[in-house]
Amino acid sequence: MPETRGVQASEEVKAEWSTAYKFYLRAPGDRFDKKKDRTARIDYVAQEMKLTRKQAKRRIRNYEAWQRNIKKGIVRP
Repeated sequence: MPETRGVQASEEVKAEWSTAYKFYLRAPGDRFDKKKDRTARIDYVAQEMKLTRKQAKRRIRNYEAWQRNIKKGIVRP
């Protein structure tokens, strides 16, 4: 199914991923513990976007995968 990568998600969904990732980047986290840092940041995204933690985590993960696929040349931005 690699031929449909990046085509399945609409522009609105990609915009939502980008918004979530912007919140993620500016979220306060734990500088000394990688796992707690990510957890705290995802919790912050969930709180700001009024989502469950699982939804926020999925948006962050989808954004990161999307960016990896762009870098590999699999999808177009």
